[in-house]
Amino acid sequence: MTKILGKKELESWLGSIMKERTLVAPKHVNHLTLFSPVQSVDEIAFDYENTNLSPKELFFPRTDTLFTVERKDSDVEVTPAIIEQETIIFGIRPCDAWGIATLDGPYLDDPADSLWAQHRDKTTMIGLACTKPAPQCFCTSMGSAPNDSSKVDIMLTEVDDSYAVETVTEKGERLLRGVELKESDVKPSVPSCGTDVPAEGIVEAAQKVFDEPYWSRLADRCIHCNVCAYVCPTCYCFDIRDRRDRGKIERIRTWESCQSKGFTRIAGGYDPRADKGTRLRQRFCHKLLYFPQQFGPLGCVGCGRCVAACPVNIDIREIISDLQGLGAKVGQGSN
Repeated sequence: MTKILGKKELESWLGSIMKERTLVAPKHVNHLTLFSPVQSVDEIAFDYENTNLSPKELFFPRTDTLFTVERKDSDVEVTPAIIEQETIIFGIRPCDAWGIATLDGPYLDDPADSLWAQHRDKTTMIGLACTKPAPQCFCTSMGSAPNDSSKVDIMLTEVDDSYAVETVTEKGERLLRGVELKESDVKPSVPSCGTDVPAEGIVEAAQKVFDEPYWSRLADRCIHCNVCAYVCPTCYCFDIRDRRDRGKIERIRTWESCQSKGFTRIAGGYDPRADKGTRLRQRFCHKLLYFPQQFGPLGCVGCGRCVAACPVNIDIREIISDLQGLGAKVGQGSN
């Protein structure tokens, strides 16, 4: 039997959450749909394919203070940032939950990033299964699915005028405590994803094509606006800066991109990725080659945001197909 929660009961439950905790949910802002703190159920967007930006910034803010250093008389006091507020995210899609879980690899690898670990501990994720994936989505090719519940705490799937409820973790059980769920024999349907991408064997293919001129030709189109990194749920490059204010210093972490000119420049001025081709190659090889070699999963979850946002139509789905084809040719040539 399937556990069911009516839409009115869902709204009542979300309203009760808002009274005690911070609730973040998809919200229509002008022509965009973005994750934002909400004060009323009326602010929540339910009619969306996916948000324009991923919820990554709820765990990895665009600008974040890591710690402060302050002079106290003859001493120096270092105060690390502490996350105290508990946050509930409602409406996270399976691909974005996979994105957060993917970033657990680098951020929880020893030594763990303190702020990431605190955000993960203080956050409960209520997933909302996709009923109509966007044309650019390809999550099933990346190992997930429109109704994948494996990376959230609670998964909701819309069924007529109700939601099927799957409790996944202890966090989810605690959040649902006291909520009356009905039972039904209804089985939620699973929509098909927009695109089938040949991702199997992509690590080997990318390795074979690493030194090919393909990357330079592709980079001729790229204007390095970095919008792909900005919308991506798994890009995590950052820069570190110090902000001084009288006797106090803040260590600040800000988003960056491996495609930025000078991102890899080192002392003496040498830049191992001085041209656009090597920087573009770094982006895609990190997702399709280095990341799976180091942490296991691919560094792409198939959300399709970069496909929709790129002003020059560079499409990671086409790149994966190109690499598979080129890799096969290179492999034949070496035999």
